[in-house]
Amino acid sequence: MTITVGTNELRWLDRCLGSLLDSDTTGIDLEVCYVDNDSADGSVEHVREKYPRATVIRNDRNLGFAGANNVGMRRALESGADYVFLVNPDTWTPPGLVRGLTEVAEEWPEYGILGPLQYRYDADSTALDEFNDWTHTVLWLGEQHAFAGDGIAHPSTAGPAEGRAPRTLEHAYVQGSALFARTAMLRETGLFDEVLHTYYEETDLCRRARWAGWRVALHLDLGIQHRGGGGAAVPSEYSRVHMRRNRYYYLLTDIDWHPAKAARLAGRWLVADLRGHSVVGRVPAATGARETAEALRWLAGRVPTMRSRRRSHRALRARGAKGASR
Repeated sequence: MTITVGTNELRWLDRCLGSLLDSDTTGIDLEVCYVDNDSADGSVEHVREKYPRATVIRNDRNLGFAGANNVGMRRALESGADYVFLVNPDTWTPPGLVRGLTEVAEEWPEYGILGPLQYRYDADSTALDEFNDWTHTVLWLGEQHAFAGDGIAHPSTAGPAEGRAPRTLEHAYVQGSALFARTAMLRETGLFDEVLHTYYEETDLCRRARWAGWRVALHLDLGIQHRGGGGAAVPSEYSRVHMRRNRYYYLLTDIDWHPAKAARLAGRWLVADLRGHSVVGRVPAATGARETAEALRWLAGRVPTMRSRRRSHRALRARGAKGASR
């Protein structure tokens, strides 16, 4: 099942859903699902009229990227789907991509999450000839840990070279804009953490997959066009606050980070955030201080949740280690 979540993104849907419905599905039972996050631009009506083969689910409120994708993934689990492919609206999917990801997953059952490299979005072309900014960053960081760009040493989360599928890169995470997941894995790890709402939910799912004993990788020979910034990713107070708060939440619920090292990294972030040097972009210091205070208030209210997550993460890692030793 493919799952596309949209929030007032009608302008992208024809090319996105059209390409998914045109996928090579020989021998594959593919359901294309559109989950609408309470849009007011006619997206639901348009999809229902133009793409009757697509399944449409309409949320009565905006559940965020995490919650809306979970609606689709729950449907996939209930229907007995073997895989889900999360695909953002501002994408174009080559005809052979779904089949390619499925074939890799079938041949290499150790992989719980796979993803394609991302290429520049061009509405007038189907070529995959220029990486987008996210892929450039991925290839620069390689298989380092999720916060390698912050200049702090920490072990890679990549799996061992032995048993690795060819032409794969075990980057810290597969971006949720084009994330292919095995439903057997999702039954072990759970779905996106809806506390996050938007941002870091896919990074969190990828680390849980690894703790549970699954491999996570990008495939270097598979690609998708992705514009990026087509929806919630545009720089705004919402994106800056959510990116800040979720980054701290992610770090403080990561059981692989020693508390002292995590505190040092969080301290670096806090100084930069208060100065307005946000991970999403620079703003005046007064704005940075106000938005950081809002993020920290939110974080303070989630202390019990973070403690609960750390307990569940330890249990998941223990189960994964036990399964690997069998």
